[in-house]
Amino acid sequence: MSAEQSKITGLAAALAETLGDAPEVAVVLGSGWKQQAAGLLSEPQAVACSDLPGWPTPRVAGHSGELILGTVAGRRALLCGGRIHSYEGYPAADLVRGVRALAEWGTSSLLLLNAAGSLREDLPPGSLVALRDHINFGIPSPLRADQTADGSVEFVDLVDLYEPAWREALRATCPDVEEGVYAGLPGPNYETPSEIAMLSRLGADLVGMSTIPEAIAARAVGLPVMAMSMATNLGAGLEGSRPSHGEVLDTAAEYGGRAAEVLAAAVAAAPQR
Repeated sequence: MSAEQSKITGLAAALAETLGDAPEVAVVLGSGWKQQAAGLLSEPQAVACSDLPGWPTPRVAGHSGELILGTVAGRRALLCGGRIHSYEGYPAADLVRGVRALAEWGTSSLLLLNAAGSLREDLPPGSLVALRDHINFGIPSPLRADQTADGSVEFVDLVDLYEPAWREALRATCPDVEEGVYAGLPGPNYETPSEIAMLSRLGADLVGMSTIPEAIAARAVGLPVMAMSMATNLGAGLEGSRPSHGEVLDTAAEYGGRAAEVLAAAVAAAPQR
């Protein structure tokens, strides 16, 4: 067994020992989403990421360092606040170790949340967007031979990576949720106005710095995936926008009520075991 596979297996065992049966849905929380999600769980059971061997602890404001298990919309769900990013200096294997361990534990579906910049003036701050595809501009892949669990290259088909049936079920319940394409850049700097114009011309609706590695890793281990962005700012230069992390967190807090409702609906719509 490789060193990375040992870490994944150890983390999966720790999750089972600490929290019991695996959840139907695991939800990876993006910047500012903790506040929206906090009140959704009934009978919550929390564990610190630092108490789980091999789960790196986030160092960015807006990302909590704990996992909380409970019930949302009648489904056993795990809220994962321990997202890390490549711009923090972590390799791709670290970014997705939690996803791989969740799958080994027996989790059925994965919902990825993020805060993103909008590339469209008709998607103002507060808009919620279910991803139908992404464009990766340099966020590292977890499928390289030096980043996989066993040291082998993985070739994975990403057509319909973001589960269409799950997305359509959510939008049938929440018609105000748009669908769109997410452009992933490594960060941590925000984009220039010229980069925003380029991304828009290439067909992207949103831009952010996360989500893509976890989605790819989930597909590789057979987990159905949905991803949803909250537009927390307009991209640089649109209507004079000058993005900041403070703006991201403030917008997430302002629109938290509707985001929480949609999050619960997304959990309820997740594929059954």
